[in-house]
This record gives sequence, C-alpha cells and structure tokens, in this order.
Amino acid sequence: MAGPGQFELQELKAQVTAMLEQEVASSNLKPNKMSELTQYVKTVCQTQESPIPLNEIGTEANIKNHLVGSWQLAFSSENAAMSVMPREARILVNILNEKQLEYILQFTKKVQGLSKITAKSNYIIDTSPINPGLVTFVYEEITSKVFGATIPVGLFGLLKGRASYIESMYFDGTMW
Repeated sequence: MAGPGQFELQELKAQVTAMLEQEVASSNLKPNKMSELTQYVKTVCQTQESPIPLNEIGTEANIKNHLVGSWQLAFSSENAAMSVMPREARILVNILNEKQLEYILQFTKKVQGLSKITAKSNYIIDTSPINPGLVTFVYEEITSKVFGATIPVGLFGLLKGRASYIESMYFDGTMW
C-alpha cells in the first residue's frame, strides 16, 4: 500500500506532464481542475519529504547535477503568479550555472510583435534553516525579442535591480 500523498504526487506529475505536452497554461484551467491540482500540491507539501533536502538544493553539486538547465512553470497554486501574465505567456527559468539564471517570459502568440522578454539575473539559494531552498534572483539585464530582433527594453528596464523569489517546497530533480 502506498503511503500518504503518494497518489497525489503521481497524479500531480502525470497531469503537469500532460499540461506541458499539450501546452496548457494553468491560467487556462477550469476552476474545478485548478482546485484539484492545488489540493494535490498542498497534500504533497504536507505529506512528502523532498527527496533532495531543501537546504541542500543550493549546494554546488546539486546545482550542477539537478538545477542547471531549463525549467518551465507548468502550474502555480498562487493565482497572483499567473493572473498578471497574458494568457499567451509562459514562464521559463534557465539556470545557467552556480550564480546566473535567465528568467524568461515567452509568448506562444506574438503580442504586438513581442515573442519573449529575458531577464539575465544573478541568484543565490538559501541553504540555512530559515528559508531552505529559497531562490533569490536580481534582474540585471533585461532584453526583449521583438519582430525577431533582440533589443534592450525601456519600460521593463525599470525592473533592473529588483529581487524576485522562487520558494521551494519539494524538489526531486525533475519536479520543483
């Protein structure tokens, strides 16, 4: 018999994988599906221990072995995370190395010629017991791809120097 939360973890992984394959954003989910997935997330966070301890996500070995690469926000239980984004926006985080990442808003349909906005950032991961696994990144250079050309951005340039966060609740190297 599977332990508490195992069913929810398996369902969450399967449904998020299907969402990614079908390019369905969580902002496009019906309220009952949003509620179901949110409940799965809550159950997993309450019952499952992170296979990679949260205070170890930021170690050099775990960054190199598990974090470096591209991550896509497939589902957010926080309405604020997706509600301010255009429906066509997808959030990607490319972890480049132990200190730098790119936070990317990519648009599935061009929005007034805009296909993506990229914020190159420096980041740190809290390895202390206070906020273990909290990723803090500061926007350094912001560019946009408009009509195929990459240009520095004016309006979004106001975000330069601003800190943003990714709160880690569970991390197994494939789901974060």
